[in-house]
Amino acid sequence: MTLRGHLRRSAAGACADIGVVAALAPARVPALFGGAAGTPDARTEVRAVHAGIPLALAASLTAASGSTPGDDAVLRTVGAAGAGMAVARSAGCVAERRLTARPSGAFLALEAALAVALRAAAQAGGSRRTG
Repeated sequence: MTLRGHLRRSAAGACADIGVVAALAPARVPALFGGAAGTPDARTEVRAVHAGIPLALAASLTAASGSTPGDDAVLRTVGAAGAGMAVARSAGCVAERRLTARPSGAFLALEAALAVALRAAAQAGGSRRTG
């Protein structure tokens, strides 16, 4: 398997893992940050956002298994989402004047790694087509 394939599959796996945990145990998501999802509506919201979006990203990455411009666009888009989350999390840590190693630091590292890995994967696909 190519580096591009490994990066794409690793990113898809990370997204899927997050989505599955949020879908099956939605109360765990806010609990990581000291919160609670004590009502059915709160747990439904966690499932919609923290399960639905990562599972959609994982499915998109899984479908982008070739090296077409469309596949590259998926890699870049999901990578940009990871970068956006990392930037927003960093801004939140600055605003709160606090960055804990767990969970915020761990998620920041994961989001940044996702962004870098998918950018590298997209570039690897583009370089094969252009020479």
